Amino acid sequence: MATLTLNALKKRYPNGHLTLHGIDLKVAHGELIVIVGPSGCGKSTLLRSIAGLESITEGDLWIDDTRVNDKEPAQRDIAMVFQNYALYPHMTVFDNMAYALKNRGIPKQECEQKVRETAKLLGLEELLERRPRQLSGGQRQRVAMGRAIVRSPKVFLFDEPLSNLDAALRVQMRLEIRRLLKRLGTTAIYVTHDQVEAMTLADRLVVMNGGQVEQVGAPLELYSRPATRFVARFIGSPSMNLITLEATTSPLAKHPLVRDMPAEPMEKAATLGIRPEHLRITDPLQALFRLEVEMVEPLGADTLVYGHAAGIAEQIVVRLDGIHPLEESAQLYLGAERENLHFFDVEGRRV
Repeated sequence: MATLTLNALKKRYPNGHLTLHGIDLKVAHGELIVIVGPSGCGKSTLLRSIAGLESITEGDLWIDDTRVNDKEPAQRDIAMVFQNYALYPHMTVFDNMAYALKNRGIPKQECEQKVRETAKLLGLEELLERRPRQLSGGQRQRVAMGRAIVRSPKVFLFDEPLSNLDAALRVQMRLEIRRLLKRLGTTAIYVTHDQVEAMTLADRLVVMNGGQVEQVGAPLELYSRPATRFVARFIGSPSMNLITLEATTSPLAKHPLVRDMPAEPMEKAATLGIRPEHLRITDPLQALFRLEVEMVEPLGADTLVYGHAAGIAEQIVVRLDGIHPLEESAQLYLGAERENLHFFDVEGRRV
């Protein structure tokens, strides 16, 4: 196991484009950090910089007490699992897993023992003589993980490893990855664009946007207390409803649950956030607003309702438990508890 420390890490390309804007992050021994964010936010560049596949322009990268900025990838004792598996097609599963060990000059008997132990851990014992083309997507991903595990690295890096799998297999594999990493106790950084994956895997989440870290914390902390409007919108499915409030014109701003929010942000436009699952059908006198239903999605365990309300420009999404046979054009009076309301100032920071 190892600690990983990033101090003001920057990456600037020769054309002047700054991709990473000074990243600070400390990863503890055995911790699983998941980096999540939209396409182009810099998460894969950050991972490749840690691996040594991208040079670091400014800042420091430490593994334990060693600064590794100038060390080659092979010298950093890091193993990386890629999105496309990166297996040698002409080699058997055994040879793919043993390749790095043989290159290090590990004795044949020790090499075989490590591979077979890892294959047993991953349920690959019966597949060691097959070639990648004879394997399913999930099996190939296990082989890619096995190739990393046999090296006993200080740090595991995962670059969207499940994105090529179908939905059912992704669920199965993320459970297996979580269980496996906890069993091994290895420090790991996992990059994904899938926030459900991020929420279920992470000890701590790192949300990135535009080459910067928006917020770091436990998954439920980011869900319950997003630090910025971006995090509020990105974490949660469906996304949080974000409603623009104008102090002088918005009817919602005069509601008792809303009007006692800090006065300073209300001098300009502020934003009220409510998660779809925190809206509930209530009495008209207590309602925040009346929703005109435009579309209903019955999902079985719950029902998603989409619509608009008078004085609110944004579309509102509501998640109701169970089955609700609502007609389009129906009207719902919706309220929420005060502790489930989130307020953001004009610059998008949490109030």
